[in-house]
Amino acid sequence: MKQVRRVFSLVAAGLIIMFGTSSIVSAQTASTYPKSLRFLSLSPGTTIFAVGSGLSKIASEKSPMTLIVVPVGNDNAFPGMMADQKSADLALDTSQVIWQMWTGKVAPDPIPKGFPTKAPFSPYKSLRLLMAGPPNRVGLVVRKDSGMKDVSDLRGKIVGDWTTNPAIMSLTLANLYNGGLTLDDVKTIPMTEVVGAVKAMQEKRIDAATCAVGMGAVAEADTLVGVRFLRNSMDPERIKAGQRCTPSAYTVMTKGGLPGVPEDTPIWGVPFNVFATTRMSDQVAYKLLETWWAHYKEYAPVHPVLRDWTPETFVSSGIVLPYHNGAIQFFKEKKVWTPEMDKVQNQLLKE
Repeated sequence: MKQVRRVFSLVAAGLIIMFGTSSIVSAQTASTYPKSLRFLSLSPGTTIFAVGSGLSKIASEKSPMTLIVVPVGNDNAFPGMMADQKSADLALDTSQVIWQMWTGKVAPDPIPKGFPTKAPFSPYKSLRLLMAGPPNRVGLVVRKDSGMKDVSDLRGKIVGDWTTNPAIMSLTLANLYNGGLTLDDVKTIPMTEVVGAVKAMQEKRIDAATCAVGMGAVAEADTLVGVRFLRNSMDPERIKAGQRCTPSAYTVMTKGGLPGVPEDTPIWGVPFNVFATTRMSDQVAYKLLETWWAHYKEYAPVHPVLRDWTPETFVSSGIVLPYHNGAIQFFKEKKVWTPEMDKVQNQLLKE
């Protein structure tokens, strides 16, 4: 009888090994994923909120985790919430702001005139990139009846002063530098909020507002009075001048047809990035990228920016933040991680 029981036990154990192992491993693997992740974005109505919502929707539907979008009024709070307070897990922002978070500087030396003297962040060296994305096209928009078409036409005109917001100040200066201008060539009026700046331009209180292509406020102004984004320069030296204010940015030819873009127009572009911290496990980072890579066509309809956010953009040598180890593992398996990327990664980590 004992021998029969022993044989039965051995057979049962064998069946578990043959048929039950994958289920057991699967359950153990699934249990290592958090039920939810908190995804930081800016307030509703911004491009960052819309894009972050699209990415979160697909990750929630197609991965073991639910991504909860947490809108914040100012991205100055992002690194502290992620690294210090640990009240958020990942975030979406543009590369010039992430560069400020990583380096603890307002701009590359020598700092251009117009930047606040105090840096907005301490260096946050625990931040890590999950994936790079397409550029956010941010330019200077004017009324069509102003007669202006190029950034250089702003000489002597009034633009918004964003001293209280280093992110927007850097974009304003980048556009001016790219157009061969500085703050000494224009007049300024303090601004505190982007939608309000578009309204001020619409009402002729300022001549040009710094804002992103695709904003609802731009569409509204275009309907009411007619607006256009000024043309940026495609000249390599002018692009370098703009990069003094926003590293990794460049002029992007934007197809006509969108509000404020009546014809094909070169506009300053600053890449979007999704980033986390070293606190995120490699497995979670890997799973997020695996999900977005496999389902990018499903988030594309949510916002025009996401139409261009394809797997080809995920890895970029123009990054300002080192990649997360889990991301590197995924990209190596997809064979899109190159020796050049190793050099870029190592250089950023040395900084």
